[in-house]
Amino acid sequence: MKSLRIAVQMDPIETMIVNHDTSLALMVEAQARGHELWWFSPNDLFYETGTVKARARRVSVSFNEAKHYETHEETIRAVDDFDIVLVRQDPPFDMGYVTNTYLLELAKKALVINPPRGIRNISEKMSILQFPELTPKTWVGKDIDALEAFARQFDQVVLKVLYLMGGDGVIKLKSNAPDFREKATAFIAASGREPILAQEFLPAVTGGDKRVFVINGEPFAALRRMPKEGDFRANLHVGGKAVAGELDDDDRAITAAVAPLLKREGIVFAGLDVIAGKLIEINVTSPTLAQELKRLSGLDLPKAFWEKVEALF
Repeated sequence: MKSLRIAVQMDPIETMIVNHDTSLALMVEAQARGHELWWFSPNDLFYETGTVKARARRVSVSFNEAKHYETHEETIRAVDDFDIVLVRQDPPFDMGYVTNTYLLELAKKALVINPPRGIRNISEKMSILQFPELTPKTWVGKDIDALEAFARQFDQVVLKVLYLMGGDGVIKLKSNAPDFREKATAFIAASGREPILAQEFLPAVTGGDKRVFVINGEPFAALRRMPKEGDFRANLHVGGKAVAGELDDDDRAITAAVAPLLKREGIVFAGLDVIAGKLIEINVTSPTLAQELKRLSGLDLPKAFWEKVEALF
């Protein structure tokens, strides 16, 4: 395998949480396989007279908590100087994020993973609406009367801001509470111009949710996340805990149903969030938890990922 020149578009490298960050795990594995590593932030990307460029830094990386990266040079390079651009910046998926996908889409030679068009087309919370038979009962909009009528079907509902991550902008309301309308109205107002998403609350989340890792449309592994006491959100970002999990028949069936969409959009690495056999989210911007998966299950997702990618060259 020839050495590839790989650039990672991501949040600042100094902000990485060394024992948690999936981007770092992907970079460490790429380096171990003999590839050249660069990184740039979304704000380092720009277009100039027909060429998309980035102010990029060549680095070496490690899992050393005291010093997990070393910068060897910084220069402006055309994106097409790289063999691969790995998109790993976290949401919010705002118009800045969207604009960067437009810029990366102008690359003529570099392989961008996940593809810019695929990242745009697969909205992480909205894309589940294509699979109503797989999801909890779901509502999207801004009309408070319609939301209230939907919520009355259930004891409790979960309201979500659409383009955040990690459990941010997610609340649970009791549908018959006297202040339901007041709280839901405030939530809609706080979300700005975007609609919100509401779903029936699944009590089974007290037993955790699952992250199903998907590589090239195939289920690779699963990890369970447990919410902390007093919270219904299992995201690690808000205090959830990762525990070992296994793929089951529901996970495989959900992956098989979603796979045609992922393949059509060229998605190499996705993370499906599942609660009690119901699809909650399709993560394609920067799926996480690879380090937790390896620690708990011994499964090496970065190795499997790069084996798939290298086969394209």
